[in-house]
Amino acid sequence: MSRALVTGASGHLGSNLVRELLEQGWDVVPFVRVTSRLAGLEGLDVRLRYGDILDRASLDEAMAGCDVVFHAAAVYRNFARDPAEILVPALEGTRNVIEAAAAAGVGRVVHTSSCNTVGFSADVDSLRSEADHNEHPHMPYVRAKVQSERLALRLGRSLGIEVVVLCPTGILGPHDHRITPTTAFARDALRGGAVLPGAQNLVHVRDVARAHVLAAERGGDGERYVIGGANVRAEELIAFVQELTGSRPKVLRGPRWLFLVVGWLAERVARLRGGEPALTVDMVRDAHGRSAVFDTSKAAEQLGFEARGPRETLEDTLRWLESTGQLRAA
Repeated sequence: MSRALVTGASGHLGSNLVRELLEQGWDVVPFVRVTSRLAGLEGLDVRLRYGDILDRASLDEAMAGCDVVFHAAAVYRNFARDPAEILVPALEGTRNVIEAAAAAGVGRVVHTSSCNTVGFSADVDSLRSEADHNEHPHMPYVRAKVQSERLALRLGRSLGIEVVVLCPTGILGPHDHRITPTTAFARDALRGGAVLPGAQNLVHVRDVARAHVLAAERGGDGERYVIGGANVRAEELIAFVQELTGSRPKVLRGPRWLFLVVGWLAERVARLRGGEPALTVDMVRDAHGRSAVFDTSKAAEQLGFEARGPRETLEDTLRWLESTGQLRAA
C-alpha cells in the first residue's frame, strides 16, 4: 500500500483527492492547518496531521514514511490587499514541500498548478496546451501559480526528486465548502446571472482528483499535464443552465476600458469595506477578450485521463449548491 501526504487536504480539490485515494486503497495523510475548515473531510476514516506548508518542521514530521506527496495547498483568491498573502504561501510553501520531500526520501511530488500557467487564447478555436506558457500574468493568484510551478520543477531537477505538474482548468463539483472563485462563477450563472463571452473549459473535481492519482502512477518526471473537460462556448453554457434551472444567463459584454473602470471602482470599495471584489483591474488585464480553451490530449494519451461532460459537471455542482443552501439569491 502506498502512503501519500496531501497538502491542502481540507480544500475543494484536496478533500476530493483524499476521498479518491482512500477509494483506491492508499494510506492517506491529510495535512491541514489548525485553522482549516474541516467540513470537507467529515466522516472520512483518516488521521489528520496538523501543520503548515510555511512550517518546514511540521512538513518533515508529516512526510515520514510517505511515498508520494500531493501538493494541493494554495491561496485561491482573486484579490488581496497585499499580494504577498497569495504569493508567499505559494512560493515559500512550495519550496518547503519539495525540499522536505527530498529530505524524507519521497519518490514523487504531484504539484497542483493551474491552467492559468498555460494562458488563455484570443481565439476560441486556438487551443492552448502544455507547450504554452503564460509569460505576462497580472493577477497575484496567476503570478503565484506561474512562479510556484516553475520553482517546483526547478527544485525537482536540482534535488533529484520527481515532480509531475497538473494544470487543472475550471474545477467544479461537490465539497467546496469555502466556495472558490470558480464555484462562485458557476453559482452566479446557475442563478441566472451573467456568463463570460467566448468559451471556458470546465472539469469535475472528482475527475481532477483521479488525474492526480494517475499522475502519481504514470506521469512523466518534469512533465506538465492540462487536466480539463470540454471547451464550452458561452451559448452552450447558457443552454445547459436553462435546461438545469430554467434560468437564462446573459453574456457579459463590454469594452475593455469599461471593465477596467468597474474593476478599479470595485477594488476601491473592497479596500474600504473589506471583502473581495467581483472584478479587479488585473482580472481584466489577464482575461478580457480571451477564452480558457485547451487541448487535453496529452493527459488522455499519457495518463489515461477521461473527463465527464460539462452538463454532468454543472448538474453535480447545482446539486451541491442546493444541498448546502448556497444557491439562494445573494
